[in-house]
Amino acid sequence: MKHFVLALTLLFVSTGAFAAADFSKMMELCALQTSDDPEAYEKAFSETFIYVNKANSLTPAQLDMINQHLIQQEYVEAPLTLSEIKALFTKGEQQYNDLYLVTMTSKTSGAVYYEAKSYPGDNPYGLVFTADHKLAAYNQDDNITLVQGSEKLECPWQ
Repeated sequence: MKHFVLALTLLFVSTGAFAAADFSKMMELCALQTSDDPEAYEKAFSETFIYVNKANSLTPAQLDMINQHLIQQEYVEAPLTLSEIKALFTKGEQQYNDLYLVTMTSKTSGAVYYEAKSYPGDNPYGLVFTADHKLAAYNQDDNITLVQGSEKLECPWQ
């Protein structure tokens, strides 16, 4: 019985260590957060943009990431087609809001991330995904919260 309890304890400890290690790999995303060094993001990532408001097409994965953002930010309640998204951001209260899908490549690790984001005010709100399209972080008014399953970790202010 003692061996069983010891084995369970080691399993829980090792599982917790792996979760922490996964967050440490994603800490580079904290460069997205507003800081005293406005060039921190440019130093950390190279990027390409898709301006969704004017896009001619999106892949199913890109459309899914955009829809997850739109639902999470409560623009809509259900996924939209690209045409419906463009219509939403062409007229009405969202016509002055920009919607982007940004591909970010880490200059340090080479990791690729995608951020679906909009600018309902001065700062962006968005969702950041890993290269395999899993949620990695929330961007709430330039405050970054890392996500791994149900675990969350707020990035420290720099």
